[in-house]
Amino acid sequence: MTHFREAFLIALHCMRTGRLRTVLTMLGIVLSISLVISMHSLNAGVKQSYDQALDSVVSPITIASGAAVKSGGNLPRTLTEDDVAALSREGDPSVIRGVVPMLNGQAGIRRGAAVRGAGVLGTSRDYLAFNNGAVAVGSMFTEQQYRDGARVTLLGASLAKDLFGDDPASAVGSSVLIGRQEFQVIGVLAFVGRADFSAMMPITTARSVLYGVRHSINGIGVLAADMSQVPSAISQIRQILDRQHDIDQAGHRDYSVSVTQNNITTAAGLLAVLDWLTIGLTAIALLIGALGLANIMLITVTDRTPEIGIRKAIGARRGAIFRQFLIEAMLIAGIGGFFGVSLGVGCTVVGQHVLPRYAPMWGVPAVSLPAIGIAFGISLLVGLLAGCYPAIRAARLCPMDALRH
Repeated sequence: MTHFREAFLIALHCMRTGRLRTVLTMLGIVLSISLVISMHSLNAGVKQSYDQALDSVVSPITIASGAAVKSGGNLPRTLTEDDVAALSREGDPSVIRGVVPMLNGQAGIRRGAAVRGAGVLGTSRDYLAFNNGAVAVGSMFTEQQYRDGARVTLLGASLAKDLFGDDPASAVGSSVLIGRQEFQVIGVLAFVGRADFSAMMPITTARSVLYGVRHSINGIGVLAADMSQVPSAISQIRQILDRQHDIDQAGHRDYSVSVTQNNITTAAGLLAVLDWLTIGLTAIALLIGALGLANIMLITVTDRTPEIGIRKAIGARRGAIFRQFLIEAMLIAGIGGFFGVSLGVGCTVVGQHVLPRYAPMWGVPAVSLPAIGIAFGISLLVGLLAGCYPAIRAARLCPMDALRH
């Protein structure tokens, strides 16, 4: 312990005498470690932002009726409200967070002299979450309106424009004829694309007023809890519907389950690229810091060759010389790592206030305590690795050759 204390004090004194060189070396470590912390924090924010954005387009799962792949099973059954109830009742809430019935059809929609043929969808209140949609003007139908089968409807943006002109707000509160029945317009949906030329209403209303009282439905939408739960949700859906439809093997299934696998692949690819980008930049930053420290320590050994010769001439052992230079390298790296972590955390805090306001697509940077600990540990490791060769070189110097330098 005495030898280490002596080496520590000598190394500290040498750092003080070479202030400019020490500061320049520390600066490289500071920038390297701060880059590690900043990139890790930014990557965490971006991944969270991507997860949230992609969950809305990847987690929806669609179930549709279909013919069995193999013959020999039971007669095909259509999807029904009982299937919706079974999925809602038996699905694990941590895997399946919503089940949406869908009953589709076509009808003429009239306002005054204007008549348009459009798709009419009967569904539940969760459909907007399933379809990643929103109400631009007005409101979604209420749970009470759903239970009562109220004659209310929401129009797609394009359909509302055709019937009411360029002011969608004028549609809310007005009446339209769907088929031969009068409905009150309670909202206009935000523009989403090809589904904009349609109308939406409670499935209870669509069944009782437009399509007749029937138990079957066209499709079922299922919302997975998040993107990572999609495979588990599909597995649960198949288990539940196989029991509902008395399916004994996969080839006899009279339904199909589909999900946007391309989006899942794209999401996984983007997140993998972010991970590798962070690792690559971190490795480059640490390599620069290690090379800079090793170079400075080699120059230090060269400059202190006479000092090393004197210390050896008065009895200093190789181990003492080795410890002195190794401790000096680790001190420089450790202090630089401390300030680097502080700078990285500071940049992250600034980013937490600036990025959500000016660049929300980057998410909110987040720093974890393990990341800080690992970054500081890496700075010490850099000091250890970068200081070993110069310390060994200093310890092996011959006293006579060193004194002649």
